[in-house]
Amino acid sequence: MDSYFTFLSKQIVDEGILAGDKERLIQIVTLYGSLIIVQAVAVFAFIFLTGILGERIRYDLRKKVFEHLQELSFSYFDRTPVGWIISRVTSDSSRMAELVTWGLLDVTWGAMNIVTAVYFMMIINWKLALVVFAIIPVLVVVAAQFRKKIIVEYRKVRKLNSKITGAYNENIQGVRVVKALCREEENLREFGELTGEMYNASYRAAYLSALFLPTVQLISAVALGSIVWYGGLQVQVGALTIGGIQAFVGYITFMLWPIQDLARVYAEMQHTIASAERVFSLIDAVPEVTDRPGAVNPGTIRGDVEFDHVDFWYEENNPVLQDLSLKVRRGETIALVGPTGGGKSHK
Repeated sequence: MDSYFTFLSKQIVDEGILAGDKERLIQIVTLYGSLIIVQAVAVFAFIFLTGILGERIRYDLRKKVFEHLQELSFSYFDRTPVGWIISRVTSDSSRMAELVTWGLLDVTWGAMNIVTAVYFMMIINWKLALVVFAIIPVLVVVAAQFRKKIIVEYRKVRKLNSKITGAYNENIQGVRVVKALCREEENLREFGELTGEMYNASYRAAYLSALFLPTVQLISAVALGSIVWYGGLQVQVGALTIGGIQAFVGYITFMLWPIQDLARVYAEMQHTIASAERVFSLIDAVPEVTDRPGAVNPGTIRGDVEFDHVDFWYEENNPVLQDLSLKVRRGETIALVGPTGGGKSHK
C-alpha cells in the first residue's frame, strides 16, 4: 500500500494537476484517503497481534527455563554464576522473542517494500528502473560490511552485560561480607573496569552505526542524481512524465529504510543466535542426579530411615560424603552441627 500511495501521487500530478482534470483528481484523492484509513486499521491490528505474540513467546521461554532449573542438580548451580542464569532467563529470552516477532515483521515489511517499489518502477519506466537495480547490490554490500563490524562490538557488549549482571548479584548477595572486609572501594574499582569495557564496546558500535546512514545516503544521492539526469532526458523525448520522475525519486527514498532495516535485523539475528545458544544450553543441561527407571513417588510414608555405607558427590573425584552409615528412627530428631562455612548445607 505504501508503494501504491507513491504511484497514486504520480497519477495526481500527471492525470489530475498537469492535465487539469478536476474530476479525475477528486477520484484519485478519494481513493488515496480511503486506503489510508484501511492501512491505519491494518497497522493497528498487526502491531497489537505482534505484541501479544511476543509476550507469549517470552512467557513460554521463561516458564520452560524456570521449570528446568527446578530439575537441575546442585552441582549445576555450584559451577554456574547466578548472574549468568538471570541473564539467560530475562534478556536472552526477550531478545529471542523480539527476533521472532518484530524482526520477522520488519523483514517482511522491508522485502515487500523493495519488491513492490521495483514492480511499480518497472511499470513507469523499465529503463530507468535498471539504473536503480544497479545501486541496490552496492547498498546491500555496504550494509552487510557495516553490520559485520557492528556485530563484533555488540557481541562484546552482550558478554560484558552478563558479567556486569553477575557482579551486581554477587555484590548484593554478599553485601555483609563486603562491608565486613571493607571491600567497597575494591569492588567499585572492579565494577568500573567492567562497565568501562562495556562503554567502549557500545561506543564503537554506536560510532559505526552513526557512520552507516551517511554512507548509504551518499550512495543514494548518486542514484538520485543519475535518475534526475537520465529522467530529464526521457522527459524531453516524451518517454517519461514529471510525475514519473517524482515517483522514481520517492521509490528510491522509499527503499533506503527497508535496506537498512534488513541489515539491522540481520545483525540482531546474530545477537539472537548467541542468546539462543545460551538459553538452549541451559535447557539442554542434564541433571546429574536422576531417579532410577520405574521409580515412583510413594507419597507420605512413616518409618525408619537408614543410610548404609553411602557415598555421595556433586562433582566426580570430589566426594561430599564417604561411607556414611546412619539410622534415624521414626519420630527421632538428629541435628547436624558445625562452624559457619563448614559445609553443613552441602551435606
